Amino acid sequence: MAITYLGMDLAPANNQLAVYLKFIIDEAVTYSYTVLGRLTSASSLDFTYSSNDIISLPEIKIPVIGLYANYLNQVQVVFKNLSGVEIYNQTIQVSTQEQVYRDATIFHIDIEQTDPTNFAVVWGNSWLMTTNCDGYDKNGDLRCYYAQPYRNQMLKTHNGYFYIGSDEDEHWYGRRFFKIDILGNEILEFDLRDRDGNRYANTHDLIWDSAGNLFMIGNDNPDRSTNTMRQDASILKFDEKTGMMLWAKNYTRAFDNTQILNNSPTNDAHLNSLSWIPEGEANSEAIVVHTRSAGLTFGISPADGTILWSINTGGFNPGFAAGQGVTQIETSGITNFENGAHTVFVTKNSAFAGLNNEAEGKFVLSLFDNRSCVDNEGNAVTRDITLDPTADVYKTDPARVMFYAVDLVAKTATQTGSIIQLPSSRVPQITDFMGAAIDYGDYYGIYTNHARSFFISDATGHIIATIYDLICTLDGYPEFPGECYRARLFAKDELDALINIGYQVANG
Repeated sequence: MAITYLGMDLAPANNQLAVYLKFIIDEAVTYSYTVLGRLTSASSLDFTYSSNDIISLPEIKIPVIGLYANYLNQVQVVFKNLSGVEIYNQTIQVSTQEQVYRDATIFHIDIEQTDPTNFAVVWGNSWLMTTNCDGYDKNGDLRCYYAQPYRNQMLKTHNGYFYIGSDEDEHWYGRRFFKIDILGNEILEFDLRDRDGNRYANTHDLIWDSAGNLFMIGNDNPDRSTNTMRQDASILKFDEKTGMMLWAKNYTRAFDNTQILNNSPTNDAHLNSLSWIPEGEANSEAIVVHTRSAGLTFGISPADGTILWSINTGGFNPGFAAGQGVTQIETSGITNFENGAHTVFVTKNSAFAGLNNEAEGKFVLSLFDNRSCVDNEGNAVTRDITLDPTADVYKTDPARVMFYAVDLVAKTATQTGSIIQLPSSRVPQITDFMGAAIDYGDYYGIYTNHARSFFISDATGHIIATIYDLICTLDGYPEFPGECYRARLFAKDELDALINIGYQVANG
């Protein structure tokens, strides 16, 4: 019995803080590795991955992620036989000191533990990933870094793959779209053309249906800086396995006669988040779509994109898609309507377990409410979608997170739970028209773009941790210097799934 270490391939793809460690083995084994914490920081921490798969190939590559930048890393690799007996335990040095990093690279972020008792358990071995796909551990140290950064990403993974759009000209819309592994190996490029050859760009968000098909928000005029058409009004459906577009549906006509917030561009439909609900006993499976400008949340059929139902979550478009047979969900139970919400997602937080019943068509929405365009009384300031912005005075209030319970059978939407008010004494949480609240187990990762702040909160608004001045680069976009588009926590099981796929890609 012998295991022989052959060497390494540092940064074999785009992720510069990753390495392939190569071995010859002569029996079936399992393996684990640990990137040991930095000796230069007493608070640094190990990153450990353990594979449950049985390895029987005679020669393998182990994909190791989570290296420290500018450091002589110590990576402990352990192999066990099928009886669980340790047969190899060695520490391998992997240096990242000779790599070239972008001038704007941020190697460490400061994390304030507002609830130190719960912080360690809640954050755990997760990474905070930002728009450029830079990842930071619980100590604030950079552990994931791509040589060619992916900008404006929605930070979505699925079945162990990462989904990435490119926008080389920095006009925000992705002209190309890829499925990659965590090391940055390209697995598949999606074809952003329909059957007639019309090209699209991906924007804002992604989601998958029960059949595994991918849905994305799209635009057929990819240049944001010159687009004067009705913007961000398309949903694109793709075959996940081939990358081919199955259909593209433009919802422009559904927005005829709608009102939009006065700080929105002319003809701005602005679909900006996607979620999913399964089929129930009395309701159809649906992709849940939200539009920031029009304050609407509606469900579409994954089969053909037909609008099934609509919720007037902004409170100023009660007749959306009138005459198209769309079920209107009654909203008298909503006390506080959203205003320019940037993420509206189906939440699985157990705090709402009594209101979630997929079989009965019941679910709860979390809403990152920008309060983007309000008057002095907090009411939405709107205009017709076809008109240019008016001179009506508006302001932006501090962002918050709210929850609506939806019952598709009763056809009602009701405000529920607590409103999460974000700490604003040090940094006013004003973020105009971007931001996100994303499920993280029974907590939420909350990011405020313009305020550049990140919070971990429970469903009651109890803040576990805070990061101020969370930026993606020291320069950033010309329009919004330094801002991330999204930032969210990747939990340990999500990272494990990414590494599992990384192993499969490395070893065929």
